[in-house]
Amino acid sequence: MHTTSRLRTVLLAVTAALTAALTTAVPVSAAPAPAPAPASAASVGPVAVYLTGIGGGPQNIAAAAAMDHLSRQMAELGFTGSQCRVTDGPIYQQVTEIYWQAMIKATCTGDPTAGQTRTLNRLIGPNGEHISTVWNVPPGYRVEGSLGQLYMSPREGTVPLYHCVVRKDNFLSADVNCEGQTYVSRLGWFYPGQPSGVGSLPLMRCMVGKHREFFESNTTNCEGQASGGQLGWVFTG
Repeated sequence: MHTTSRLRTVLLAVTAALTAALTTAVPVSAAPAPAPAPASAASVGPVAVYLTGIGGGPQNIAAAAAMDHLSRQMAELGFTGSQCRVTDGPIYQQVTEIYWQAMIKATCTGDPTAGQTRTLNRLIGPNGEHISTVWNVPPGYRVEGSLGQLYMSPREGTVPLYHCVVRKDNFLSADVNCEGQTYVSRLGWFYPGQPSGVGSLPLMRCMVGKHREFFESNTTNCEGQASGGQLGWVFTG
C-alpha cells in the first residue's frame, strides 16, 4: 500500500513538472499536426520540419532532457517556440529499474529566421533508404554527404525545391504539388538552369536497386545507377 502511494505521488509530480516544461517551451497540441498542404500549383509551399527530442535518466529527468534536446534543435534551425508544437509524447521506455528513455515529437512550421543559406545533405537510413534535406537528421539516419547549398529565400533565377514522398520513398521536386505525390516540406530555392557567375553543381534524380529507390546526386551518371533526369542546379558558394 505504501509503495503504491509513493509511486502515485512520484507520477503526479512528474506529470506536473513535464506539463510546466512543455507549456513554457512549446505550445502543446492534443492531436498530431497533419503535414500542411500547398494551396495551389502557383503557390510556394510551406516549410514543415518534424523534430524528435530524446533524453534519459530517472523518469522525470528523462522527460525534461528530451524537451531540452527538442528545444535545442528548434533553436539551431532558427524556429521559435511559437512556431512549433508538440505532437506526440512524452513516450517512455524503461531501460533499467531507475533509468528511463523519453521521446517527444514536435512539428515546426513557418519560415525559420537563422541563415540565408543551408546545406542540402544526403542522408542514409538503417535500411539503405535515402533522404536529401536541409533540415534535421531523423533518428536512425546519418549524413552521407553534401549535395551543395540552397537559398532560404528567393533569388533572381531561382525556384523552390520541395521534399516529397511516394510509397514511403523520399524524393525532391520543383513541383509544389509533388508531381501528384505527398508533400512534406519546402527546402529552399535552387536554379532550374545553370547560373552564370555562380559556382554550381547539377542536382540529379537517381534510382537504385530493384525497387528503384530514389536518391539525389551531383554526378550526371547517377554514380552508376539509373537516372531519373536532372532537377536543376545547386550553388556551391
